[in-house]
Amino acid sequence: MAKNANFPVYLSMTNPVAVLIELHAGAAEREISAAWRAYQKTEMAGLDLGKICCEWRDKLKSKGGYNTKGKGLVQLLDELSIPRSTAYWWINRYELSIGVKTAKPEIEKPEVTSPWTPAGEKRANRSEPLDSEDAVIDLALRIIDAGYKALKGTVDASHLHAAVTLARTSLKATL
Repeated sequence: MAKNANFPVYLSMTNPVAVLIELHAGAAEREISAAWRAYQKTEMAGLDLGKICCEWRDKLKSKGGYNTKGKGLVQLLDELSIPRSTAYWWINRYELSIGVKTAKPEIEKPEVTSPWTPAGEKRANRSEPLDSEDAVIDLALRIIDAGYKALKGTVDASHLHAAVTLARTSLKATL
């Protein structure tokens, strides 16, 4: 094998896959950074960025072996301070444009439902709401009286009277 001035000596002793990845890295860095600069000037160059990133993603994809981990597109994007999300968004757009991928079907949004009506109620035990706050308070007072009558004779009278007085006072304080 003839010695090449551009071919580092330390690479001749390593995995051939690692050698190819090292040689590609410089070219990948130049092409991707040029495409990134063009994209930053105008978003119209986004598909070009996607194409170049897609090609280099495939070329730099690890084939396995010693010293190949951490040499892919993600690491290169990080070194160049290119957001991964932007690069992969444009890769996806590029692949959609050439037909490699198919677009995901759009999810149908449900129709806007009308507000609640008694006719549309699914629960049989649901009743009409009370008309006013006074109606709610009257109902609460009736519940207190019914509770008092139900517990009279089973609970100490002074405790029951204190509880009823507290409940009625609390309700009147809301008025």
